[in-house]
Amino acid sequence: MTTPEIIGSARSTYTHAVRMVCEEKGIDYVLTERPLRAPEIRAIHPFGKMPVLRHGDFQLFESKAIATYLDRSFPALTSFRPIPSSPR
Repeated sequence: MTTPEIIGSARSTYTHAVRMVCEEKGIDYVLTERPLRAPEIRAIHPFGKMPVLRHGDFQLFESKAIATYLDRSFPALTSFRPIPSSPR
């Protein structure tokens, strides 16, 4: 499977949210730093907003849609343990 490429800026809160999904799920990804409305971003997002995602031939924009796609496309970590619902 190809490595997802997140195109955006590390300073962007929306890019950070998508990166957090990758970190939490243990997804290897590539962050391509680009400014707002860069040609690579405008090629995927009609308004040039970040982040955008490239995963093989698949392209997607909007952080919530990207997060949902990543969550559904990659299995959960086997070592993940949910937080208990009540304190001990």
